[in-house]
Amino acid sequence: MMLRRYKHAFILGGLALLAVAGLVFDRPAYRLGVSYHGTSDIVLNDGARIRLEERLIIGEKISFAAMERVASEVNYASLVADVLHFGPRSIDVRLQKAQTSRARPMERMSEIPDVLFGRQYGLATGATMRLEFLPAPDGAICYYAREIDNFRCLNR
Repeated sequence: MMLRRYKHAFILGGLALLAVAGLVFDRPAYRLGVSYHGTSDIVLNDGARIRLEERLIIGEKISFAAMERVASEVNYASLVADVLHFGPRSIDVRLQKAQTSRARPMERMSEIPDVLFGRQYGLATGATMRLEFLPAPDGAICYYAREIDNFRCLNR
């Protein structure tokens, strides 16, 4: 008889525990040690194509590599950053090393606000950035870097 009286309280208490567990044990939006990659094609106003291929590996350090191709010009770039803070939906990083294969940026890159390596902040050693991860299907990650106003989605 007593159980019948408190049945709803037990059900509500169980639901509350599940809700708290869902908040506390939030699954990260990314996996450590997994290589994510993406390819983008950008068409300029005059019809010229820019192809961007990028790869991101998240671990104790973040490794980012990109290839930008405009006609016959190619630029390879890489970034290595230390992770300052891991969170389930964000990572704070400090850039340790940035390299590009070209001494000066490709001329056409200034026409595209969306390309990471055309931005000075993105190549400044010691710069800190926060990558905010957004919900994405399994096998993909989508992140936004506010400091360089850049949004990317990559696959595994």
